[in-house]
Amino acid sequence: MLDSRFHTASAVFVALAATAVAAPLAFSGTAVATGPVAVSGQRVDFNGDGYEDMFAPVPEGTVSGVKKAGYIAVYPGDAMGISPARYRVISQNSSGVPGAVTENARFGAGRAADIDGDGYTDLLASSAQGARIILFGGTKGLATRAVEFHGQGDAVGDFDGDGRTDVAGIDQADWGGKIVVSENIGADGSVVSTRTALTADGITVFESVQAVDMNNDSKDDLLVRSGCSDEPDCDGTSLYLSTGTGFKKTPILAAPGTYLSHSSVTVGSVNGDAYPDLVFTRQPTGLDSDLDFPSKGGAVAVVYGGPEGQNTTLKPKWITQSTAGVPGADEIGDSLGASAAVKDLDGDGYGEVVVGLPGEDVDKAKDAGGVLVFKGRASGITGTDTKVIGQSTADVPGVDEEGDAFGGEVHIVAAAKGVPATLAVAAPGENIGQGGVWLFKGSRSGPVTRGSISFGEASLGLEPSAVNFGRLLG
Repeated sequence: MLDSRFHTASAVFVALAATAVAAPLAFSGTAVATGPVAVSGQRVDFNGDGYEDMFAPVPEGTVSGVKKAGYIAVYPGDAMGISPARYRVISQNSSGVPGAVTENARFGAGRAADIDGDGYTDLLASSAQGARIILFGGTKGLATRAVEFHGQGDAVGDFDGDGRTDVAGIDQADWGGKIVVSENIGADGSVVSTRTALTADGITVFESVQAVDMNNDSKDDLLVRSGCSDEPDCDGTSLYLSTGTGFKKTPILAAPGTYLSHSSVTVGSVNGDAYPDLVFTRQPTGLDSDLDFPSKGGAVAVVYGGPEGQNTTLKPKWITQSTAGVPGADEIGDSLGASAAVKDLDGDGYGEVVVGLPGEDVDKAKDAGGVLVFKGRASGITGTDTKVIGQSTADVPGVDEEGDAFGGEVHIVAAAKGVPATLAVAAPGENIGQGGVWLFKGSRSGPVTRGSISFGEASLGLEPSAVNFGRLLG
């Protein structure tokens, strides 16, 4: 349960009911925008049938009686979209997957990309114990074949532009760490070469790394989150553009009064051009930097991509629940932006920005949660036409309960072959931590609630337990 002690009226969630009942629209072609899972423009399509798939890692899951061994639930898309009735569960007990189920291994979380270049999406899965594992896609879906990965990291992309997938990660052998790139990954998971891409400067400490082709030059760039070992208020995200042989730090410029430190970053296309955008979300930290942060409960800002890395013509601005047109009120503990996803939900070529509000109170239900859907436009997102969805919204299964944390994770499955996009929203705290996922079909007016469904571990034929099902979606 998230810490929230301030109240927001449930009327905010009911407000969507009158506008969210249109029949889903079958789009022709595929969605324009790409999301954070496929940083190089690849679709998450494990079986190569042209329909995007979805996966839900459950690191806390029990496998064959072994607690917290972890598993991955894979939901293949087809002409009917995503359905909880069609699934496959993959664990280290699955045939061909290296290793064996181990207590507290927490297998499952991963990054999806076509690692071996055969046209099928693969998954680089992690485990708290043992090596990372590459689960290869194929005509029969994910884990057609699997091998241990002998490199480092989990940021998957083509960083030198040679057409082969690389993996970047942090080597913390040195103080502050260095970012290394594993290249020429073999079919057996071997790495032919490893190079150091960046080295910490003695002041900062590398914390995480993401891949994004910010300037659309067919070479993936690095988004590096860093902090300081002796100062809790100095963390931030830096962009390093690939030169092919190295990386060049490129400033992320902000509008006056806008600061992007302490932010999480989601990659997607908001304004429909050829360049990815960076969706920054942040909640107050209680540190000195909050003095310049215009929100009590969280905010979202978009840095737009361009040929030089950032399109500085479109200035990033913080949007909060105090922004005109945004439902609700900016309150301590709302956790706006604790999760985020970016893809086209209404078929107009612009990516909607969906952010979670897992700490939102609804009537007397503290931390019941909700999500906000910001409409994508050529000029970017504003508060105009923002929609809100919660379990109080008409036609949404379930009821608002304390600690549900609805919106604790959000994900968008792209449209394909006449099938509309699907918004997936998780409530990791549902049923005292068992968790659950809700599916909403896209339409010309955005996600619709009529016909929405919810599911959890029971849909996999498992006895539900406190695994926070849906906490991770891809």
